[in-house]
Formats: sequence, structure tokens, C-alpha cells
Amino acid sequence: MNKRIALIAANLDTLYETEIISIMSKQAALLGYDLIVISHFVNYENGSDSLRGDENIYTLIEHLPFDGAVLDSGSFYSKDLVERIGDMLYSKGVPVVVFDQDSSRFESCIQNDREGFRRLTEHFIKVHGHRKIYCLSGPEDNIHSTERIKGYKEALRENGIAVRNKNIFYGDFWIDAPVALAEKILSGELEMPQAVVCGNDYMALQLCHSLISGGIKVPDDIAVGGYDGNPDAYKYQPTLTTLCDSYLQAAADSVCLIHEKISGERNMLRLSIPTVLRKGTSCGCKTGISAEYCRKNKILDESFLRGVYLHSNYASMMNNVRNVGECALVLAQNIYLISENSDFFVCLCSDSLPENEENNEYRRTGYPDSLNCIMSRNNGVVSIEEKSFPIADMLPEEFLSDRCMTYIFTPLHYLDRCFGYCVRRYSEGDITFEQYYGEFCQIAANSAERIRMLRYESCLNERIRKLSERDILTGLFSRRGLEKWISGADSADRYYAVLYHIKDIDSFSEKEIRNYIITFSQAVNLSCTVNMAAARTGADEFCMIAACDDTVHPEQLFINTLNKNIAMAEKQQGLQLLPRIVHFTAADGSPDELFARLEKRLHSYKKSGNEQNNDYMSAIRELHYSIYEEPQHEWNSSSEADKIGISQSYFQHLYRECLDISFNADVIAARMTLAERLLLNTSLNVCEIAERCGYSDYSHFMKLFRKKNGKTALEYRKNAAG
Repeated sequence: MNKRIALIAANLDTLYETEIISIMSKQAALLGYDLIVISHFVNYENGSDSLRGDENIYTLIEHLPFDGAVLDSGSFYSKDLVERIGDMLYSKGVPVVVFDQDSSRFESCIQNDREGFRRLTEHFIKVHGHRKIYCLSGPEDNIHSTERIKGYKEALRENGIAVRNKNIFYGDFWIDAPVALAEKILSGELEMPQAVVCGNDYMALQLCHSLISGGIKVPDDIAVGGYDGNPDAYKYQPTLTTLCDSYLQAAADSVCLIHEKISGERNMLRLSIPTVLRKGTSCGCKTGISAEYCRKNKILDESFLRGVYLHSNYASMMNNVRNVGECALVLAQNIYLISENSDFFVCLCSDSLPENEENNEYRRTGYPDSLNCIMSRNNGVVSIEEKSFPIADMLPEEFLSDRCMTYIFTPLHYLDRCFGYCVRRYSEGDITFEQYYGEFCQIAANSAERIRMLRYESCLNERIRKLSERDILTGLFSRRGLEKWISGADSADRYYAVLYHIKDIDSFSEKEIRNYIITFSQAVNLSCTVNMAAARTGADEFCMIAACDDTVHPEQLFINTLNKNIAMAEKQQGLQLLPRIVHFTAADGSPDELFARLEKRLHSYKKSGNEQNNDYMSAIRELHYSIYEEPQHEWNSSSEADKIGISQSYFQHLYRECLDISFNADVIAARMTLAERLLLNTSLNVCEIAERCGYSDYSHFMKLFRKKNGKTALEYRKNAAG
């Protein structure tokens, strides 16, 4: 496993943050580390369930192994969250470096603001000849404010301009301070300067907007400069003159510092990122066509990608999934929305979607010991094969690489319910994020919640069904109703039972399932005999129990009648139900015993029966019908096994498993049934009856008949007659 450095940061949807990650990724790879980025989407503080669910991603700090960590505390708006992350990192016991912010707890790595701001201020003095220059910085006790003001003062002194503290203004590195400064200039409370240098680009942009709105021309009346070279400010007008990329050198230096703490090594390969004064129109410089072209081209690219996403139908498709498999398939179909320069993995907590959700308890914090990767794009290959893995591995083992990679973890949650996480993996080049990536992931999480609710609804309906004596949908007995009927059945009677199962019902839509269930139950109602109990004992399971009468094999008569009624319903409604049902029969026992035997056989069928076994069992049931239609035929297990395409021993095994009787015994039972019918309804002698039942040996026939009925054929006929 590669050595790992973790980066804890927010605001991944900004170009500013992705540039920081790109540089840290390159520096980490240069030193032989994977970079593990943990981040969330909702970067504000409101105490909502959704925010708590988003912030749970940082508990991965406790689960994932890494050798050291960089904390970009300045990217977080919530000081409380930064404190909690700091506690987790401290408990982890690994070296920690705070990027570009002061910290009383961990060592910091801060960009050289002093020199950069001196260069920015000097540009307005030497190139444009301005001497009355205001400085708008951040909070008074902030290290960045302090260092940038020092650089401003140095530039003034070096060029023979007196430093006046009244020309220095403190703000919050956000838009309120420039709005207030512009109002004072516009009202005449402050003298109009020739230029204003701002502590960051956002303050500079807001100042330009406020001044222009008040009728002041920028840069003709007042020139404005920014700082940081924030790439997210490229798309605004006027284009800013700003000092770029000093924060990127600090990003690379942070990784080098954490490497030094991990290894003790001081001499290492280091990236060198030069700071550049990018000239825009806000200071009065002519920028040229290339910068303007690049700016417009970037805006067009972002607009195009957003348009593709909005017209993708991804959200609608995800809103209709009913299970994890369908969710994975829709994700795979829409993976083109995620940039091809990264691999992509969707991982669900192993306990996030329980098959039977009995209560409202769910995971709000932390992650389980194992997760399931339900969809992956690994080295360009898309798969929806579900793979389980321990959380300490981050991803399934086959998806990990010996090459140095960057893994970016983002949350998958619905409100405060944790479903898992998404991972993007980059091997080389710049880190890019679509503006809609957070929305893409949230739609996947909403889909997981829909699947959970469908499962919960199904579980709730099942519990209601069990508590009610009648099934709500079909009007048949429910399981509870059948059990009550069984408890009142006459123990002196002999009973038969038939259990039906509709195969693969979960693969249909809700409407199709309803149609199949109702159609089948209507056919059952038409087929039921007097005093028969018919029940829906499960979502895809039906059981019919009745007392045996004088009819030979009454269960077979019921099955034949039901098949005819189903076939008639199929023609009327355009369904194909018969190929989707399997049945099991049992006779000569008490109702509770027969029901238990049939459920055990159904359980065995579902557990061991793959699709091919299902086909074999269907063929065996058809054979069973044929045997009772023509019992006199020369039935042979070897030839019947060959017809189905399996060995004779496996044929015998499946026959007994499917029908609860051996093949040879079933042939004899069918022949004896025919013999009994001929003895009662014809005047044929015993030799003729034996021959019509397929026995050329009269004595063998008599022996089998006596064994089954306890009397000879003539005695059976005589007793029946009188």
C-alpha cells in the first residue's frame, strides 16, 4: 500500500480549491504519496439535519489509514466544524499541518503575502503613477491582513510616499467591507483616492461593482487591484489586476512540511510555482485579446457542460429506480456526465439499506466496518457488479493502484441518514470538478432514500398483511387468516395442499406486479372447490388447502382447473403468467404439516435454484403431468433425463426435490390411479386393466395394487360396489 497524506478541505466546487488540490496532488506524487481528500458540499452553518449528514464525511478520518494530514481550515465557514475535525486529527495521532492559516494547535504553512502585496502596490505606483492609494484588507488580527498591510507600507516607503494609517481599512475578506468603503467615497465622507489595493479578489470585485453603480468609472476615476489570482473571479468584469499563485506555492510547501514530519527528511524534490502579476482592466492596463478570449471560452465550456447535465434526464431516471441494481445501472448510463479524467466509485454502507427495516433507527454518524461498491468506472471500464470491501481499504482491493493517486471522498446522505460515499480518483493532470457534481451525488443519495422507503413500505405492508386475516389486495386469506383456518380444521380428515410461487416478481414494475397478483388471485377464486382455504401467504406466494374427497388425486384436478383459468385470463389481459409460476404439492397429512412441508420446499427451491435449475424443474413438472395423462406409457428415468439434458442421478434428485416423490414411485402412483378408475367405472377384467395400465406381467400388477390398497383388485371393485 502506498503512503498516504490526507487533505481535509471544503468548497470543492470552486476553481480556487481544485487548484490547491491539483498542486498538492502533484507534490504528494513527487514524494511517493497518495493524496486522500475528504470534503463536503454544504459549507455553511445552520444546524440542519442535512448539514449534519454532509459533515459526517469527516468521520472517515477515524476509519481511513493515512500517515499525515493537511487541514485547509480557511476553506471552512464553520469554526465549530474545524474544531471537531481538529479533535479527530489530534486523536488520530498523526502529524498535522494547517494550510495558510494561523493555528494554536498545529504547525502552519502560510504563503508569503508580504512580498506579493508589495509587488501589487508597486505596480500602481510605478506603472500608473498613482500616489494616493488606499488599502482594504481583512480582519485586524488576521496574519494575512497583517502581512499584506506590511507589504503595502513597504511599497509606499520604497517609492517615497508617506504611509498614512487613515488610508488603511480593515474588513472581513468578503463583500461587506468594500460596500461600506464605496459608500463613504460616494458620499464624500472619504476623499477620492487614485487607487485601492484590496486584500483579495472578491473584495476588489465588489468594490468595482459598488463604485461603478455609484457613477464612478473604474479605472478612469479610481483604479482597483485584487490579490490571490482567484480563478473563480475570471468570469467577472472588469477583469482584475491581481497577484496570482502565491497560495499555490504554500500548498506545495504544506505537503513538503508534512513529509518532513513523517519521514524526518529535509532535502526533497519540491515544486516551484512562480507568482505572477496578472494585469487586467481594473488598473488601466490593456489586457490584450488572448486573456479575454480565454475568459469567455471558459465561461462557454462551463455553460455547455451545465446544459448537457440539465438535458440529461438523469434526475428523472433516478427518481424511478426501485432497487440497488437499477440505481447502479442508471448511474452507469449517466457516467458520461462525470469528466473522463477521473475514475468514479459509488459506495454504500453495508447497513444503509436493510432488507427488512423494522424500526426507524438508522446510521447518523460514522461508517460501518464494510461497504459495497455498487458502480465503478475504473480505468475507463464501467461496471455495476457489486463488490464488498472493508472500509480501511477505501475501495475494493482490485481498484487500488501501486501508482500514486488522488482520491476525493464526498458524502452520500439523505438529511442526516448516512448512505455511504462517492470517490473520484485522479492519476495525473489537473483536478477538475463539474459545478453540478454535488447535485449529481445528492440525486444518487435521494435515490437510495427512495429504495429504502420502498423496502420499508413493503415491510410495513407485509406486517399489516400478517396482522390481517384477509389480504388487502386480493381478498384471499392472509397468512394469519390461513393459520386461523388451519387451527380450526378437522384433524380426522385427510388433506392436500398446493403452494404456488410467482418467479422473479421483483423485476417487474409496481403496476405489473399488481396485475399479476390480481390476475392470479382471480383465477384461484374461480378454481377453488367447496371448503378450500386459499391464501396469499407472501408477496409472491399463494397456498391452497382442502380436505380430500373420494376423487383420486384431487390436487391434480385443482391444478388442471387453475391452469385453464389462468390461460383464459392471460388471453383476456394479454399477460404471460403461466411461464412465471411454479407449484409444489403435498397430500395425506394435517394442514399445518402440509403447509410447513411446502414452505420448506419453496425455501429450498429459492435458495438453491438458479435459472437453469428453474428450467429443469419446469420440465419435470411437465413430465409429471404427462405421466398422469398417459400412465400406461413405457416411462424410463434414463431417457427422460436425456431429454432434459441432465444425468440420471441428478434427474432423480431434482424429481424428488420438486414433487416430494421419486420418479418410479410417481409412475406407479399414476398407474394405480388409472387402475382404480377403470375398476370402478368399467367392466374390464383385471388382466385387461393391468395391460391398459402398462403392465404386461399380471402378477406384478397384482402385487403392486395389493401393496398400495391393502386388497386385491377384485376385492377393491367388490367393496366399492357394495
